Amino acid sequence: MKKRLVAGLLGLSLASFGAESLELGLLSPTQLRGPQTSVKGVRLGLIYTENQNVEGLDVNIIANKKQNFKGLSIGSFYDRTEGNFEGAKLGWFFLPLTFNSVGGNMTGVQFGLINMVEHNTKGVQVGGANFTGTGTGVQFGLFNKADQIKGLQFGFVNMAENLQGLQIGLVNMADNSEIFEVLPILNFNFRF
Repeated sequence: MKKRLVAGLLGLSLASFGAESLELGLLSPTQLRGPQTSVKGVRLGLIYTENQNVEGLDVNIIANKKQNFKGLSIGSFYDRTEGNFEGAKLGWFFLPLTFNSVGGNMTGVQFGLINMVEHNTKGVQVGGANFTGTGTGVQFGLFNKADQIKGLQFGFVNMAENLQGLQIGLVNMADNSEIFEVLPILNFNFRF
């Protein structure tokens, strides 16, 4: 009886926040709605949860995967978005212990141990190692790499094939630097 009462209260709470759907998962495909469905509302996962598109709040303990994402993702040691990601990805208690991977474009914030975006990033990556194809914004980490970056790379080692902005770190490498391709402390290119 208590479980039904708690489930009912949870459902009413989600409805009051405008949640259209709820996904609860243990280990895919053992999920309330199933891996082939999309979630617009709240997704809660324990070991591994998989859905098509997720929009809203996404809380997973171990790992998750989705096609496209829009909203706030919290937790999860492994977070994979096959397509596009819009929003914020934060690790448990804001500890960067996650591996965040986006197969398409990312707009927003990634906060994790390793952050990877295969195509375009617009926003901020904060972590141990940050990777992006084309970035507009900030990479802040121990190691930052971008094919093309328009903005700031701040870390111990910063690498960019095409830099339009500033690198601050112990080792800064930019193939199109205004001074030298490799410099300590500071490197820049403001010729756009």
